[in-house]
Amino acid sequence: MATDNPKVLAVDGRRPQSSMIRAAVKALQAGGLVVLPTETVYGLAADPGVAGAEDRIYAAKERDRGKPIPLLVSNLDAVMRAGGQVGSRARRLACRYWPGPLTLVLNCGRKTEGFRVPDHPVALAVLKAAGGILRVTSANLSGAPAARTAEAAVAALGSSVSLVLDAGPATLGVESTVVQIDGKTMKILRQGFIPEKAIMNRRLVLFVCTGNVCRSPMAEALLRHWLGPDTGWDVQSAGVAAFDGMPASEPAQDVLAEKGLTLDNHRSQSLDQALVDDADLIVVMTHDHLRAVRQRFSRTAEKVFLLNAFSYTRRDADVEDPIGTSNDVYRGVRDEMNAVMPDLVLYLQEKMKP
Repeated sequence: MATDNPKVLAVDGRRPQSSMIRAAVKALQAGGLVVLPTETVYGLAADPGVAGAEDRIYAAKERDRGKPIPLLVSNLDAVMRAGGQVGSRARRLACRYWPGPLTLVLNCGRKTEGFRVPDHPVALAVLKAAGGILRVTSANLSGAPAARTAEAAVAALGSSVSLVLDAGPATLGVESTVVQIDGKTMKILRQGFIPEKAIMNRRLVLFVCTGNVCRSPMAEALLRHWLGPDTGWDVQSAGVAAFDGMPASEPAQDVLAEKGLTLDNHRSQSLDQALVDDADLIVVMTHDHLRAVRQRFSRTAEKVFLLNAFSYTRRDADVEDPIGTSNDVYRGVRDEMNAVMPDLVLYLQEKMKP
C-alpha cells in the first residue's frame, strides 16, 4: 500500500526492465496506486479488478466522485473485452491515433467509458503484464496542473502512492484530446494535444473485399504507409461477407511483416450503410465486389472503384483472393496492390484540391 516515501524506480523509457514492470504489476495487484509515465503526462494507475483500488485514486486526487476515471488499454481488443461499442467512427479514430494522445468515450452498456492506448513503452508493458486494462488518470491533485515528471507526481501524491516508475519527462507534456462517440454523433469533450480540426475534418478511403481478412486489410496497411502522417486521409477496410472481429489471416500478417508493416490490431468488419456513408472513396478488389456494393447500397456509383482502375498495366483486372493458398501467392497479391498505391495516392492528392 501507500507510504510516505513511495519507492521510485528509474526505468528505461525505451526498453523497460522486466523486473520493474513486474514490481509495478505486483503493487497494482495488491491494491496500490502506481505512477506511470505516458507520452502525454504522468498517470496514476489502479487495477480495476481489485476491490477499493479505484476509490484510492479518488481519495488521492481529492477528485469529485461524479467524474469518471478513464481506462488505459493495451489495444482495441481490450476495449471490446471491456464492453466498449466500437463502431466505424471509433475504429476509424483508433486506427489513426492509437497508440497516441486520444481518449475515446464510448458506450458500454448503460454507461460510458473513456479509453486510450498510450504511446509509451513503459505504460504499454505494464498494461500488457497487468491484463490489458487499468484505471489511469493524470497524477496530480484535481484542478492542479498535470505532472510532466515523476518528481512532480510524487510531490502532489507521494503519500498515496505505492510505486513510481520514472522514465524522465513526458514527451508531449499535454493531456490527450477526449472525443465522445455516440452512434453517428462525435463531440470533442476536451481539447488536448490533437487539434479538433485534425479529428473532425478528415476524408476516408475504404477498401472492400469479401471476408476482410486478406486483401482489404493488406491494402489498408499499404495505403496508410504510402500516405504517411498528416495527409488529411483516413484508411479503413471491410468485407461484403465478413464476420466481425476476425484477425487478419496469418499469411497476410506474415507478408506485411516482411515490409515492416503490422496487421496485429486488425479485426474484420462487415460493410454496412454507416461505413458506406462515411467513405469518400470506396476501393474494391473485384468486379463482383463492385456489383455487390452498388446493388446493396444506393448513391455509391460515383465513389466506388476497382483497385486496378488506378493501375496503368492491369486497369480492368481483379485482385484475386489468396485465402487458403501459400505465402508466395499472398506475396504476389501484396506486390500487385503495392504497385498501385503511388497512383492511388496521386489521385487522392488531386481529389483533396479545392
